[in-house]
Amino acid sequence: MPGDLSLFGEDPPSEPDQPIVPTEQPLAGWMVDSLREALTARGLTATAERQQAIEVAVGRPVDSLRSLTRAEALRALERLASTSAPQARSTSSWDSRDEDTWIDRL
Repeated sequence: MPGDLSLFGEDPPSEPDQPIVPTEQPLAGWMVDSLREALTARGLTATAERQQAIEVAVGRPVDSLRSLTRAEALRALERLASTSAPQARSTSSWDSRDEDTWIDRL
């Protein structure tokens, strides 16, 4: 048998194998929404403030939330959530309401 026959009848590759480079998937819509909610919960409403908070969290300049990688988005969510944790209240929302409800008038 000639030595140039490939195993299982496959033709040898015509070009050399190129290394597989993983490509980052675009950021999921729910993750972008979560980032926006975390920024809002932190009281950041101006675009410049929101962008600065994201850039500080990920450690690089960011043009838009969709330009983040999944790992960066998760890191930003973690940092935003840790600093925006609600403060413990001494009274409940029910006790600190401004007006009487129908049940108070009974």
